[in-house]
Formats: sequence, structure tokens, C-alpha cells
Amino acid sequence: MMFVAGFALFLLGIIFVICYPINKRKNKRCSEQVQGTLVDIRRHRNSQGNVSHSYVYSYAVQDVEYRITSTIISKEAHNVGDTCTIWYNPKKPKDAQPFHYGSNKPYTIVLIIGIAMILLGFVLFVIGSATM
Repeated sequence: MMFVAGFALFLLGIIFVICYPINKRKNKRCSEQVQGTLVDIRRHRNSQGNVSHSYVYSYAVQDVEYRITSTIISKEAHNVGDTCTIWYNPKKPKDAQPFHYGSNKPYTIVLIIGIAMILLGFVLFVIGSATM
């Protein structure tokens, strides 16, 4: 059992570490802001019955309308029709997000958690392998 838990934790930690530079770069690229609107909230149910949500935002840059879907809800918009700030890439306006971090602290926290998961997963994996 520890073998499987260690392996799963290790893999999840690797995903966190890989996502760190990708999300950090996107946050840096999305430097311009525009008012957007939450236009849809989609509910998803997986095979275990767990429910997750994705949020669809509409925004316009130079009279061209765009839509993005995010699993993160804006701090400003919680109901369909609410307006919020959308951060977009001025070189590629369809590259956008409904949030923006002013510091690298959230990304550093994700990186630290990912590294801790890798280390803990490795230890559990080794202990589980030794007891097999």
C-alpha cells in the first residue's frame, strides 16, 4: 500500500514542479487587463461522483470578443453576469486568465509543496518496496 501511495505522491509532486515555470511564465505574459464577464459555470462529475466546476469568461480586446475557461474563479465574479478583471497577453489576447499574482509567492509555495511531495513520495516508495 505504501508503495502505491509513494508512487502516486511522487508523480503528483512532479506535476506540481512542472506546472511551476509554466504558470509563472503565463502570469508574467498576461500583463494587460480588461473587464470581462462570467458567462457560464459548468459542473463536471467524475466517475466517483465528485463535482468540480469550470468557469467561462467573456472579454473583448480591440473589439474582438474572446472566451476563456478556467477552473479558478475570479475574486470578483461569483455568479453568471458578474464582471471581473481578465488579465491577457497583449501579444496574443486569447491567452488570458481571470487572476493575476503580483508576486511570485503563490508559485514558490506550489514549488515547495511539489518538492516535498516528491521527497515524501520517494521515501514511501522505498519503504513500500522494501516491505514487499
